[in-house]
Amino acid sequence: MAKSKNTNSILFLFEGETEGEFYKIFFDKLPKRKIRISPSNLKGVYGLNNKVRSKIVTYLKNSKFDDCNNIHVYVAYDREGIRSCTPLLDKSDLVKEFVDCKNSRVASINEIIATQDLESWLFYDLEGIYKFLKVPKSKRKMNAYPNTESVNNNHLSALFHRYDNHYQKGSRVEGFLNSLDMEKIYGSVNEIQKAIKDITNLIKEA
Repeated sequence: MAKSKNTNSILFLFEGETEGEFYKIFFDKLPKRKIRISPSNLKGVYGLNNKVRSKIVTYLKNSKFDDCNNIHVYVAYDREGIRSCTPLLDKSDLVKEFVDCKNSRVASINEIIATQDLESWLFYDLEGIYKFLKVPKSKRKMNAYPNTESVNNNHLSALFHRYDNHYQKGSRVEGFLNSLDMEKIYGSVNEIQKAIKDITNLIKEA
């Protein structure tokens, strides 16, 4: 008996270029895709709800996605503060508008929130950062950042600057992310693990 068609599709919205490069590394390792995954850059988090709303509406109106009847939206963005800070996205408002309404094609809206920001997660592979910056082993302070949630993109930028390199949040850093141990980062971040496992399950559904 032929398998039924997988009706799932994913609209993956990410905060900026850094996030786009970061998640692409994980997406490239997903099982052979049986569903459509559509990434889209939000270009910042100002007016986040309105930006997400606009992306969903545009997706729903695009005739290329008319056959996507079970759409799962993922929004990857920075908390921009400690874990107790209120998330920038009002997910409940979007769920009411797009998921709870009658005959909706949007099945779920999901968040991937980096605390404090995505750069905080990169410090799980501090050794990889030092290697990329070509810092001599004798000068590598492996205990300098014991709590990744206490650091952010400003600390990463300062570390780059200390060793005559430049890092600016939202800009591409050629080869930097690919030089890091993404397996180590994945194994340390529950938010990434949950999202990738959920997406993998959606891909495998028939």
